[in-house]
Amino acid sequence: MHIPTFSIFSAISELFVTAGVLYIIRRNWTRRTFPLGVFLTVALFEAFINVMYMATKSAQASSGATSGLSPAMRIFYAGHGMLSLLAYLVFVVLGVLAYQDQKENRFWFRDRPRLTWTFLVVWTISIVSGEAIFVAHYLL
Repeated sequence: MHIPTFSIFSAISELFVTAGVLYIIRRNWTRRTFPLGVFLTVALFEAFINVMYMATKSAQASSGATSGLSPAMRIFYAGHGMLSLLAYLVFVVLGVLAYQDQKENRFWFRDRPRLTWTFLVVWTISIVSGEAIFVAHYLL
């Protein structure tokens, strides 16, 4: 089966985005300067590349282009898309809050470990489910 280049790029880039998210949280957790440049790069890249990719795939699914999928798989794909979008939006909000707190010498992620770990679990589920969809759809 031919794997679309955009799908490969999105699957690989999502791993780099995740590394960026973890780097941002780790720096804040260890009370180091908030990496605003990294945050903006990760947030904008995710918005313009990976969210656009999910929107394209959602449009294909709603138009019936993925009619070969079972209803259960279509629901799983939709759930993954919604969770990924939610995780992205929460990341942006938390990043802005962390940046604002940093200005007052507070460390948002370090000061809120339960919320930080909850976010990381949701982000991980989103990434793992996306990579699993890629593998199941194109490699199996």
